[in-house]
Order: sequence, then C-alpha cells, then structure tokens
Amino acid sequence: MIDNKCGKCNGTGWVINNRNGKEFASRCECQKREQVLNKGEKANIPLRFLGAELDGYEPDPKNPSQERAKKKIKSFIEDYPAVSEGLLLQGSIGLGKTRLLCSIGFELIKKMNIDVYYIDWNDLVREMKTGEDHSSRDFYAINQLINRLIGVELLLFDELGASHVSPWVYDNIYYLINKRYNHKKIIVCATNFYDNPSEGKESLTQRIGDRIRSRLHEVTRVIEINGNDRRLEI
Repeated sequence: MIDNKCGKCNGTGWVINNRNGKEFASRCECQKREQVLNKGEKANIPLRFLGAELDGYEPDPKNPSQERAKKKIKSFIEDYPAVSEGLLLQGSIGLGKTRLLCSIGFELIKKMNIDVYYIDWNDLVREMKTGEDHSSRDFYAINQLINRLIGVELLLFDELGASHVSPWVYDNIYYLINKRYNHKKIIVCATNFYDNPSEGKESLTQRIGDRIRSRLHEVTRVIEINGNDRRLEI
C-alpha cells in the first residue's frame, strides 16, 4: 500500500538518499509502517487499536497506578525476548487495558517482526461453543484456532473471565493455557477482575477457575490498574 499523503516519498513509496556523492533509493518509512499494520491486522488486533503505540497512552495523573503500568509495560517491550514471564493487566472497565495489550503486540511487531495473535475471551468462547452441539460440531475449525493460539510466539488474551463457560469450553481453554505453560510460551492477558476484589464482587479465580489461575500465577506478572472509566470522560 502506498501512502499518497506522505511528504517524504510523495506517494511513491521510495526516497532518494545521497551517500558519498552517490544516490540510492530505499523504502520510505511509510511503507515500513504499512507492513507492520498489515501484520497487525493478520494478528487479529482490533481495528480500533491497530497501530496503537505505547507512547499514545496517557496515564491519569490522579491515578499513579496507570503511570506505573505504562513503565512496566515499556520495560517488558524493551527487554523482550529476554523475559521469563508475561503480564496480567487487572483493572475495571474503561482504563485502557485493551489498548495497552494491543500496543504491546504492535510495538513488538514493529521492533522484532514477531508472530503475535490477539484473542478476546468471548470470541474464543463463541468459537468453542460450536463444538458443544453434537449435531453440528466443527472440530476442524476449533482445532485450527486452538493450535494457532498454542503455537503463536506471543498470545494477547483479552477480557479474561468475561463470561461463564460450560465445562467443555473450560477444558478447551485450560488445554490452551496449559500447553503454552508447558512449552514456556509468553502470554499477555487483560481482565476486568482482580485477585482481591472489593466486597461483593467476584475474584479472577472465581471467573476462570483454580487451574487456569494457578498456571497464570506462575507465568505472568500482575499489573494492577486503577482509575475511572475513560470512556465516560470523553
């Protein structure tokens, strides 16, 4: 794709550079960005957050946890692939967790061209449910998706525990998490549920079960984010 608005290449996709008195052509930066965006799209990153960069996340100064979260995520991106554990972003709705999750994927695609895939808990559950009806089971599609999520270098798993699931669906999600656990594959998650919620609210363990929470406890580092729903402030 050519960016017709690019002032560097005037929409040609190429720029002319001069080195030691000789001219040579090289790909314009706009083309490199398009390649990263294309890979982000194939990684299933939502269109709203496609191309989201970490610098674009503006922490609320009234909630220091947001600035701390940004710094920890920046360190994760800078240190990757020399990391031993993923991240688990915990926070209520509207705090920018999905944006942060997608920015991790985009930044690492841009930095290292790694294989990334984004999945939302509800989307995965919806796919899994196609296997519950014996008369119309589509095991081929389910297995393809599960194998993709197991094999990808970096999995971005959003909205953890967003809905209650049947035992059959739960076993498939556990299988996915356990396979990545056993193969030491990095996973970065986000959820609206805390490990220690306020009274009357469900914990993350209650939403995703002891087995999955135990695995994630070992392979991810919790980043707790607090604050008010940003969407309501727009």
